Amino acid sequence: MKTDVLIDLFFKDMPLEKRVAEIASCGYRYVETWGGGDETFLKTISTAGKENGISLVSIVMNFATEDGVSPVVKENLEAFLERIDRYSDNALAAGCKSGIVTSGNLVKGLSPEEHGANLAAAMRKAGEIAGRKGFTLNLEPLNTIVDHAGYYLDSRESAVSIVKEVNLPAVRMLYDIYHMEIMSGNQVDFITRNIDCIGHFHSAGVPGRHELFSGETNYPYVLGKIEEAGYNGYFGLEYFPLLESRISLKKTFDYLN
Repeated sequence: MKTDVLIDLFFKDMPLEKRVAEIASCGYRYVETWGGGDETFLKTISTAGKENGISLVSIVMNFATEDGVSPVVKENLEAFLERIDRYSDNALAAGCKSGIVTSGNLVKGLSPEEHGANLAAAMRKAGEIAGRKGFTLNLEPLNTIVDHAGYYLDSRESAVSIVKEVNLPAVRMLYDIYHMEIMSGNQVDFITRNIDCIGHFHSAGVPGRHELFSGETNYPYVLGKIEEAGYNGYFGLEYFPLLESRISLKKTFDYLN
């Protein structure tokens, strides 16, 4: 498994190029970003990465609060697909081959079935666009108890169902252990039964969304089971550090290894 660091949350007082170098010095070889629309931003990460042995592995294609490109809204389909097409081009130009898709928030007047049908239809068309480029879209369920009230896709079961319904290699699920610990628990059983539908992992400590070693989740055990299930993709550190960035990342590196 390949552990990556969300560059947006660490060494925030430093220029982007220096952040990449600092992350590399902590032992990591992969980063991801919440960015996606700024080609220069992505290329800066890519260029600094080449100088420091770091690869950019994931971007965010849309945020839950961006109502105009929310894929649960049927009328947004054209704008959503344009976003997928443009952001995937940005990512690929920087050497990145995957991106995260959020469902968007609940829409008044739409039934749960309509939300799900709109999202599945949008992901199928987006997956066709991405698949032609060799790009992967990872659909993310989020918790609605602590961080994302009003978000539609808060069920990992629904996310897997959409991945299976779309049935395209370019569409997978992002499994965020932090979010799903809050929503569901019983992580290892679900992950191992559905590992073929998972294209990326995120992590943070529960509660608080801080360092992995400070929460209730036994991450070394969970990671061991993920690897036993055959997963060899990326495992993202998406937490808000309480410790200084270097200390936090080094302690996390030692904890996971």
